[in-house]
Amino acid sequence: MRTILNFDDGLGAAPVLPQAVTARADTARGPVGLFQSATATAEAGWGRWSGALLTATAAHVLAVAVGLLMVPTQAPPVVKKPEPELVLMAYAPPPPPLGGGALKQATPEPVKPVVQKPRPKRQELVVPAKVPEPVKEPEPVVEPVVEQVETPVATEVSAVPSQAPAGPGVPDGAVGGVVGGVVGGIVGGKLGGQGKAPPIYTPREVMKLPALLSGKPEYPRRAREDGITGVVMVMVVIGTDGTVEPGSPRLHRSVPGLDEAALESVAGWRFSPALGHDGAPVRVKVVIPVKFALR
Repeated sequence: MRTILNFDDGLGAAPVLPQAVTARADTARGPVGLFQSATATAEAGWGRWSGALLTATAAHVLAVAVGLLMVPTQAPPVVKKPEPELVLMAYAPPPPPLGGGALKQATPEPVKPVVQKPRPKRQELVVPAKVPEPVKEPEPVVEPVVEQVETPVATEVSAVPSQAPAGPGVPDGAVGGVVGGVVGGIVGGKLGGQGKAPPIYTPREVMKLPALLSGKPEYPRRAREDGITGVVMVMVVIGTDGTVEPGSPRLHRSVPGLDEAALESVAGWRFSPALGHDGAPVRVKVVIPVKFALR
């Protein structure tokens, strides 16, 4: 028996399995070793042709992909803008001129120019320069402030005669008379017509305090040159006529270099009299501050 193997060697066609052609029907059954070799040969040929088939397929796919990539992309069509058309315009000719008379009537009158009135000029205000005032010499400032001070109680002079040894009497005298008495006088009278002095009140005891009317202290030249300043407190008694009673000014608070000037100045000042609760002028003792300051 002979075994003939037929193979199709064309590329791209599917592999054809080997077919065994039997010469005779009665010899289909042969030795087992012969069939085993034919089967092994067929499997080896299929493995070889399957690898070639895969390689060819991959090569075709790669060629198609490269061809697609190398195809140039088409650029977008360029749209051309329409060119502008030139239009020629012809103006209508002017009409012919009119006659002589009509020309005069048609001539317009000249327009009078509008004359603008000039604006008034602004007047500039000239501010005169300030003339510096002459510097005055500093004057002491007097601030009369009434302080409450204790007023000494006025002592009354007793009119009772002291007991003295009896002496020789006076003709036409009277019992209870005193030495130096006047004939016809009244028992209990006072010699020389002496009476009581008006009492001195404190600021608390009056209804209205005195107010300064005139007067200012004189700054001592030496104290001004040395730059001495301060407030001197002077206690005075102001009478019912508004004057400072002589001998009453005395220092209540001292400032060296200014005390004498303060005492001399206050002694000549004038005040309005203090008024009691009945509205009558009274004597009052007050403390006046005299301020010396350089300005």
